Amino acid sequence: MSTGTKPASTKKRKSKTKNPPGLNQVVINWREEELHNNIQQFTYPSDLGIQFSTANSTALDAPPGYMTLYTDFFREGNFRLPMSKFIGDALTGYGLHISQINALGLHRVTHLEFICRAQRIV
Repeated sequence: MSTGTKPASTKKRKSKTKNPPGLNQVVINWREEELHNNIQQFTYPSDLGIQFSTANSTALDAPPGYMTLYTDFFREGNFRLPMSKFIGDALTGYGLHISQINALGLHRVTHLEFICRAQRIV
């Protein structure tokens, strides 16, 4: 017969989900070799002064005059340097800085640019 009580050995499961860390908590973790591979793959202009992050740095630790851009921004968002005038105008029109967009959002803006160019709107 069941008494409706839980057995003494039943333990409550702990939640395995955690809140995602903020920008000041995520440590940039990649090798300098990967940076050089990306520079060759995306053919960045040499005058950009691209720097490799120091050990244990975060996205907020960029030196003055620099900003952190992630590889996914270029691979998934189809971002290229120098940035096109269309993307610059679109971001300015919405009051956004390039660092405020994620790769998926940037992909949508570049897709809009491709459509506008194909239709000869710009």
